[in-house]
Amino acid sequence: MKSESKHKKLAIFGGLSGCIEGATRVSANWMRWQIVRGKRLLLWETNPDVLSRWAQSVIETEILLREVTQQESFVKECIQIVNANSDPVAKAIMPDMVEELINLDHEYDRLERTYETIVDGCPTGPIKSGYLWIRSQSDWYLRSEWLRQDCINRGGCCGRSCGCCEVPPDPRRRKGWGHCTAKCACCKSLRDFQANERDKRLLQPKYDLTAFPWSHYSRQMFRAYIWSPD
Repeated sequence: MKSESKHKKLAIFGGLSGCIEGATRVSANWMRWQIVRGKRLLLWETNPDVLSRWAQSVIETEILLREVTQQESFVKECIQIVNANSDPVAKAIMPDMVEELINLDHEYDRLERTYETIVDGCPTGPIKSGYLWIRSQSDWYLRSEWLRQDCINRGGCCGRSCGCCEVPPDPRRRKGWGHCTAKCACCKSLRDFQANERDKRLLQPKYDLTAFPWSHYSRQMFRAYIWSPD
C-alpha cells in the first residue's frame, strides 16, 4: 500500500517537473521554493487519493464560480439592452431576467461557501500552503501562460483583442475571476448560438485528477490551478 501511495506521489511530482524546466524565466528563490515543496510532497503523509479528490473538487468549484459570475454579467448586459428598448415584448421578459439574477446571486453564495469548506478541508501541507499563496494574488490566472493558451484553445477571449479576461466582470466576485467559460457574455455574443452539451464539452475539455495515471490535460490543470501560476 505504501509503495502504491509513493508511486502516485511520484507520478504527481513527475508531472510537475515542468515547473523546474523553465528555470531561466523564474527567480532562484522561486526555484528553490518549488524544489522544497516537491520534496515535502514526496514525504507528505497524506494519501495521494485524498489530495487528488481535493484538487478535483477545488478546480470544479472554481470553474462553477466563474460560470455563475460570467452568467451574471451576461444577464446584466441583457437587462441594460432591454431597458434601452421601448419594445413592450422585450420589456415583458424583464421579470424573468431579474429572477434569474436573484437566483444567480444565491447560487454564487452557495458555491462560495462550498469552496471555502473544500479549501479548509485540505490537510495542512505543501499543496495547501502553495495553493493559498497563489490565490493571495488576485491576478494569479493571468500569470499562467498555459491558462492563457488554454483559454485561446477553448475559443475564449484571450484569443481576441477584447481583453475581457484582463478585466474582472464584477469586483465583488473575486472568487469568480478567471478565464472564459461557456457562460462568458463576450463569447456568447460571438458564437451567436446556444451551446448544447456537446459544445460545452469542447469549451471545457475533460480532466479527472482522481483517475491515475493522469492525462496530459489533467496534469496541466493540476499544475496551473494548484501547484504554480508559471
